[in-house]
Amino acid sequence: MQGVIIALCLLLVLLIVGLILLNNKRVAAEASATDANARAQEANSAASSAQGEANNYKTWMGFNEADTKETVQKSFEEDMKKYGSTADENVRFYSPLLKSMQAEIETRGLSELKAKEDATRLNEQLVGLKAEMDKQFAEFDKQFKQLQQDSFAERNKFNQQREEANAEKDRLSKQLAEQRGQIDKLAADRAAAEKKLDDEVAGLGRDIEILRNNQADPDPFAQPADGLIRWVNQKEQRLWINIGEADHLRTQVTFSVYSGDESDALKADTKGSIEVTKILGPHMAEARITSDVPTRPLMEGDKVYSQVWNRGRQVGFAIAGFIDMEGDGKPDIDELKSVIQLNNGKVDAIPGDTGLVDGEMTVDTRYLILGKYPESTVSGGDVQRQAWEKMTETADRLGIETITLDEFLTLMGWKADRRTVTLGVSARPDDFPPKPAGDYHPPKNLSGTGGFHPRKPQPTY
Repeated sequence: MQGVIIALCLLLVLLIVGLILLNNKRVAAEASATDANARAQEANSAASSAQGEANNYKTWMGFNEADTKETVQKSFEEDMKKYGSTADENVRFYSPLLKSMQAEIETRGLSELKAKEDATRLNEQLVGLKAEMDKQFAEFDKQFKQLQQDSFAERNKFNQQREEANAEKDRLSKQLAEQRGQIDKLAADRAAAEKKLDDEVAGLGRDIEILRNNQADPDPFAQPADGLIRWVNQKEQRLWINIGEADHLRTQVTFSVYSGDESDALKADTKGSIEVTKILGPHMAEARITSDVPTRPLMEGDKVYSQVWNRGRQVGFAIAGFIDMEGDGKPDIDELKSVIQLNNGKVDAIPGDTGLVDGEMTVDTRYLILGKYPESTVSGGDVQRQAWEKMTETADRLGIETITLDEFLTLMGWKADRRTVTLGVSARPDDFPPKPAGDYHPPKNLSGTGGFHPRKPQPTY
């Protein structure tokens, strides 16, 4: 019985503790619910206040309270695009934009007011000018009447002077008739003297012809060479010319080579071309052979000539037409300009993009280089033809010599880069140039025996 009582007591204590804990949780839950209700009422009040403010803003901006945010946003963007497209992004809002528009309206009002004042002032000036013009017209009319009177007096004076001139004319005619007889006599004497002089001139002409036939007659219009080849190393495809630093020569300048027996570089048959690689002295430079003919090797004493390079000065050129140096149908005008500039030349004029000419052709321009005549089917052909006609007309007027692109490149010794090499009996020796074994220095006297190695034609088998 005592054990049961003790157990019941313990159970009662546990029950009491459980009731106390449950009561505490109930009190805490009621407090939390009360706080949540208070916060919900505050949130509803704030939302209601915010909605009221939003409705006020809508009304102030001209919208209805029932309009949604998307409607207001779309209308705002349309208004800013229509009225604020030129305004800064920082002020693309209703209030700043209205202030800006108000300031602009005030400015325009002031400008209009000033314009009206200027119009009034100009109208007053116009009235004054009209009055001044009327006064000047009256003065001019008075001067015109005076001039008419002076003209009548001058006419009478002229008639009197004409009568005196006619009398003087009659007297001079009589003197002229007397002097004509003397002139006829002098003319007869002059004719006899001229006949005598003509006979003497004819005799002197025959003497000059005889003397001319007995001596060489150099062509005064022959184009002289720019220099001579002093030594050739056929093995390494190098040579040396008598042009150097003192002649303002620089590397990469190209020359065409022709026989030393020819006196005119423009009429000579080109044997090949060279390119300057080193400047060795005031009148000495090293060059490499860029092209030659195996049956006509470049030799000591051959002459070199360049259309672009000129001793001591830059030579000017003009370019017209479609320039195709590679034969691939693509424009190569920039490459042609580079070739001219590398040879110490300059481009004076080229066709522009609007039918005009970029640059100016002068009497110092050496050649007008003509490419292919622009066709009407090509884009921009009409504009290029206008430039062609203007440049050829200027060349004719200034006496500038014209030359085709192929003739210019041939005289320059320029050849298009080969992209393929043909093998077999049709192979070219130029496709397989010899490679130098190392640096080679010519003898100091730049002459010697054994430097030239005989070359034979390409075998046909």
